[in-house]
Amino acid sequence: MEIKVKNWGVTKRNENVLMYTLKNDFMEVEILNYGGVIRKISTPNKNGELGNVVLNLPTIKDYEERSPFFGAIIGRNAGRISEGVFSLNGETYTLAKNNGNNNLHGGIDSFGRKVWKAEELIGKNYIGVKLSIESPHLEEGFPGNVKVEVRYILKDNELSIEYFGATDRPTYLNLTNHTYFNLSGDFERDITDEYLQLDCNEFIAVDEATLPVEIKSVINSAFDFRELTLLKNSLYSDDEQIKIVNQGLDHPFILNHSREEVIHLEDKVSGRVVEVITDQPAVVIYTGNYLYEVGNLNDKIECKKHMGICFETQNYADALRFLPKKAFITTPETPYSQKTKFIFKTK
Repeated sequence: MEIKVKNWGVTKRNENVLMYTLKNDFMEVEILNYGGVIRKISTPNKNGELGNVVLNLPTIKDYEERSPFFGAIIGRNAGRISEGVFSLNGETYTLAKNNGNNNLHGGIDSFGRKVWKAEELIGKNYIGVKLSIESPHLEEGFPGNVKVEVRYILKDNELSIEYFGATDRPTYLNLTNHTYFNLSGDFERDITDEYLQLDCNEFIAVDEATLPVEIKSVINSAFDFRELTLLKNSLYSDDEQIKIVNQGLDHPFILNHSREEVIHLEDKVSGRVVEVITDQPAVVIYTGNYLYEVGNLNDKIECKKHMGICFETQNYADALRFLPKKAFITTPETPYSQKTKFIFKTK
């Protein structure tokens, strides 16, 4: 196991960006202190050849100017908050609006666009990076002086993300990571021929603004992934909910937690598999329906629609409006915590 650190550029605010490379006998992970971005995850295919399985960009300038949150920590809130406003304990908070009339992924200058304090983690059988940041009261409109810590931990064939948040007054924290997976390795193909399985009986339908409107059964729908299912069968469906988000998935799925691995993604050509374990009640799955807007991933490869798939493990979307009884409120007495683990395998 080893950790390497190098300078990876300078932001427009003249902040130094560092890249941490975590490497063990099975895999290699690159993490930036800018946005906590997971820039690369290189895992072996069935022939033992390493290939990067997440979408990325070549320079810090690209991340600042045209990244659709590739690999970033999302906060203070994951997803959209309707009309950029919520009420908590009788007080109304007006948030920054950066997605039409809504707040998306925490606002304009959110966690995924900041340089975090970073330090190495070295244990007996793991290595990692601890990132920390402080967000002042009413930043992007959210209440509370908040301290957030995110730990990336590499152990064997597993990458864990542990989130912690402390506040000096009640607030709403709902964090996630926005890594786009593509198991073909080095962007050889899009994700339409990959297979997905979810421990899930219900999903949440959305409206034209991708805001949650109704909990529905997955049975007899394009959202039924209870068995291993070819993604293109869903993505090319004529289901109105598929069409409403530009032909794909951009929906919350309510997790059953009837088994430990709640998500299984598999690419039968490369033999790569990623399984997800989380303590969160839901996952928003996004299949890159607008990724053609990004431009090139590198000198040779153009980013296209359905080039990657995100598993945004989190609390329920727009919970304070849509499912207020399910919203976890972070207080000085009840700090925020979340843990999601990605397990990489080959078949």
